[in-house]
Amino acid sequence: MTTSARGCRLCAQQDLTPFLELPHSAGNISRMLLAQEIGMIPAVDLRVYQCSRCGFVQLSEDLGTTFYDDYLMTTSHSRQVQDFQQSQATDFVLRYGLRGRRVVDVGCGDGAYLSHLGEAGAVAAGIEPSRRSRELAQSRGLRVFPGYVGTASPVPEGPYDGFVTRAVLEHVFDLHDFLLGIRASLTTDAAGLVEVPSLEQALEHQRFYDFFPDHLNYFSQRTLRVALEINGFIVDAIQRGMNGEYNVAFLRVAPGVDPLGLQQHTNRIVAELREFLAVEQRAGRRVAVWGSGGKGVSAMSISRAANVVYVIDTDPHKHGRYTPVTHFPIVPPEMLQSDPADTVLITALAYRDEILRQLLGPLGFQGRIVVLGPQIETVRP
Repeated sequence: MTTSARGCRLCAQQDLTPFLELPHSAGNISRMLLAQEIGMIPAVDLRVYQCSRCGFVQLSEDLGTTFYDDYLMTTSHSRQVQDFQQSQATDFVLRYGLRGRRVVDVGCGDGAYLSHLGEAGAVAAGIEPSRRSRELAQSRGLRVFPGYVGTASPVPEGPYDGFVTRAVLEHVFDLHDFLLGIRASLTTDAAGLVEVPSLEQALEHQRFYDFFPDHLNYFSQRTLRVALEINGFIVDAIQRGMNGEYNVAFLRVAPGVDPLGLQQHTNRIVAELREFLAVEQRAGRRVAVWGSGGKGVSAMSISRAANVVYVIDTDPHKHGRYTPVTHFPIVPPEMLQSDPADTVLITALAYRDEILRQLLGPLGFQGRIVVLGPQIETVRP
């Protein structure tokens, strides 16, 4: 192991508390030795920690950047595992309509699961850092890219319509960079499957031997959900798999906010609001705004509103005061009867229906009513 995390790998909290100590653990559980290699892998004192804030269980050390260059850990020889994976891959492809669509297996190992995805109808490719594992997958005729996934290195030839990553996330030192790298490799409507060893299984059966240096992260269903959701995914379901050994999450890409689109819309609606007020002024119509809450104040300020005779609000604590920046007087609704306006612009959107009932009912307002929304909506011309 080469480096240590400063705090929790999931939530960055600095306070990690001891969870389990395992002296004289095997320093590498995946490398079986040749006779001439006896003694090359030493024992280590393994210390497992838990975050005092989010409860995530983890090792603090990293395995180093070359640990997986020649890593080989296969499950292809187990009929039980192959049957489980075949069923799981088929369910995943059918669940999310991925037949004929592109799916990537991140950390695909020897390609066994890639084959199951292809048999289920997906157009499957993989990415794998281990040369030995990659060569085994390629010998099966599978398309596999070399390398690791991160924000600076998304999967080649993306975006993909789906992904799986199985028995991988427990090995990853920078969880967020890895998951965000996957997220950057996907279409906006992509689906995913993530499988990790179940921490619940280890605790329910008091299995100390489920903890070893190759696994940096130990996910419960709750912490797995947290890791996925804070990195841009919606978790549809998490379930235990293969007799409870695994936590399996089914998920979709969370819709993102397009800041460019929001800015363009802002510019458009601000221009529309200013033009509306200018047209009312040219027509000689007096405009009242209903709502001195945050939405109204912001809209009037940002649009540099003019030609507003007053702002209506039912809150008596605001009456006799003025709006920030625009300095319009704030008055009670009854002002419409004693000093009538020709047009009312509603900005208190949460109270739209209530305001309309007052305007059309007790206040007997006969003028024009418009509402500020995604565009200026005319309720009554």
